[in-house]
Amino acid sequence: MSDFRTMYGWAELSPPARVIAGSTGSFTLTYHVGCYGIDDGGTVKIAVRFASDWGYPQIEDPLAPNYVTVQASGSARISYRFDLKGYIRPYQKCLVIDVADWSLAEGDTITVIYGDSSGGSPGTVMQTFREYSFEFKVAVDPFGTGEFVELEEPPTVEIVPAPAARLVVIAPTQVVAGEEFAAGIKLEDEWGNPAVDYAGTVEMAGEGVEGMPDSLRFAEEDQGVRRLTGLCCGKPGIFRLQGRGEEGLEGESNPIVCVEGGEMFRPFWGDLHGQSEETVGTNSVDDYFQFARDVAMVDFVGHQGNDFQVTPQFWNEINRCTRAFDEPGRFVTFPGYEWSAMTPAGGDHNVYYLREGEEIFRTSHWQVAEERESYRRDLANDRYPITELYEELRGKGAMVVPHIGGRPANLAFHDPELEPVIEIYSAWGQFEWLLREAVERGYKVGFAAGSDDHKGRPGASYPGSSSFGVYGGMTCVLARELTRESIWEGIKARRCYATSGQRIILEVRAGDRWMGEEFRTEGNPSFAISAAGTADIEEVRIVRGLETIYTYPETMPRDRKRIRVKWSGALIKGRARIARWDGELRLEGGRILAAEPFAFDSAAEEITSWDESRVVWKSVTSGDEDGLILGVEGDGDTRIHFNSGIADFDVSLAELEQGIHLVPAGGVDLQVEVEYLPLGLQDCACRFEFTDENPLPGCQPYYVRLTQTDGARAWSSPFYIHTGE
Repeated sequence: MSDFRTMYGWAELSPPARVIAGSTGSFTLTYHVGCYGIDDGGTVKIAVRFASDWGYPQIEDPLAPNYVTVQASGSARISYRFDLKGYIRPYQKCLVIDVADWSLAEGDTITVIYGDSSGGSPGTVMQTFREYSFEFKVAVDPFGTGEFVELEEPPTVEIVPAPAARLVVIAPTQVVAGEEFAAGIKLEDEWGNPAVDYAGTVEMAGEGVEGMPDSLRFAEEDQGVRRLTGLCCGKPGIFRLQGRGEEGLEGESNPIVCVEGGEMFRPFWGDLHGQSEETVGTNSVDDYFQFARDVAMVDFVGHQGNDFQVTPQFWNEINRCTRAFDEPGRFVTFPGYEWSAMTPAGGDHNVYYLREGEEIFRTSHWQVAEERESYRRDLANDRYPITELYEELRGKGAMVVPHIGGRPANLAFHDPELEPVIEIYSAWGQFEWLLREAVERGYKVGFAAGSDDHKGRPGASYPGSSSFGVYGGMTCVLARELTRESIWEGIKARRCYATSGQRIILEVRAGDRWMGEEFRTEGNPSFAISAAGTADIEEVRIVRGLETIYTYPETMPRDRKRIRVKWSGALIKGRARIARWDGELRLEGGRILAAEPFAFDSAAEEITSWDESRVVWKSVTSGDEDGLILGVEGDGDTRIHFNSGIADFDVSLAELEQGIHLVPAGGVDLQVEVEYLPLGLQDCACRFEFTDENPLPGCQPYYVRLTQTDGARAWSSPFYIHTGE
């Protein structure tokens, strides 16, 4: 008996067709028992990838979404449950089916109905992001020994994007007058996938931009994305491109600054952090780089697979891809990996190489199990804890960036030669606490952001509805040219800044010094700030160390007819950091005239209902800020009652007249702020100067944090300025 399918059985999915991302429906997976049967005490596991945000199967409520039922033919009795870590990474989310009495024989079946609607459930909610081959990993333990065998041909479906819901226009941040440049136009569904089936027309405009076609017709082969070349700005200024699609879809590009020619630093945008399906991500490593270049349209990118999953073969494949996709002047790639240690030994750190052909130094070979001589030689390259990694990488053309993912980086360890920047924002959340810790420890580091994308969308990483709480961040590097060497030099010099994913222009100068520089001054530190956002700017802070020493504008104009309720923070610093703020707000003694979300990150977050006296919402934060903007009618006695699982309080409009009402809620910066709506600058651009008239002695870090009215942020790398010594 040698036929694998005969021995262990097989599984099929019905209907096996494509499914639309984020859709709701029902389908059936049937496992046909092989000739071994399944003994009393045996188990079948059906698992999906960790990265998937497919709705968790539940067995308690037949009326609720994601209700699942399991039945077996024959005489055996079965039990079943859902286990978030029921199988082997990356296939961890698992339906566990135990044979609890008697046994199953060859030809018997186990039938699983996902989204069983017979009792009133609307169905199962499918994964929100595109995947060419979404796999149900089926593993069988026929003898109840704990040893599982995976079926050779697991059931798969293709997850395809939903119809277009958003139009996005992407342009370079800085161009030279008279030089040609390229821009991108893409259609996205509500979950951020490229709307590959879009076949409409987009009307284009761009005052001051030459070579812009009046309209673009999208065909099937465009897959929802077009790249325009031959554009040009004839004179210096700030320009934007606009697109208007069918069914009211509109989009405007990030600001384009056109300057005169000459030697200069230019801003380039990149996402240095993500994974593909060969480790714990989605779609192939080739798909990963192609998406970053052609869909997200970033300038540079890295690939950071968890080291303990990177086989020697896959390490070679990463190097092949970075070499093949690297195209100076168009798209820059860096080979690398994520050194993934337990936090006490250093925690997550991304390792980058300037060149291909370098060795990988892992934390372990935990999921690399090749029993060959080459594997045993490779095993000798493991480096643990991080101090051993530091020693190994010095002089090897390497760079290391502390990262907060599942495992937080441990800043008790730091090598200033190898670690020029720290990552303070990713799809896992906003980590200003890491920024503050670096300042407290006196480290001289710049600030970077990335996505740590697991969904096949580097550079355009939307959170969906799972453990990734925010849109992925990006890093802007000021470099002479778009080459590996120049981008590398810019990061090493800390001449870079982090954003929450938006291409916000943030130029911060101290005389002729660039952000990231360390220098001494005999006078008072002075700064010139110039910014242009993707939305109106709310405020710009200058921070010295841990203290905000200046806020622009100095006086905040406010709308006394609208109130902003803003909640923020995380539960813990570790993996289970997401704070769920689902709740309600009631207004007593007044009327709610309008309600809109503030800074919600995903289509899974929403105002579920509202009327004149009550608003109900679903929202999560991961260090970032979410909230509501309410139009209200009332007087000083009108009271707001806020209730969620994290905070419960009330405040009157009279109290808001005195200023912001702040309610701390524990955790890591968990809090709620209630205030009359700040209007900010009512402009998307600003320019101002500031001098610190009371500098502190010694070396002080100075950085800028910009916040837009839509909640988006940018953080400049600090200057490190010596005064009074």
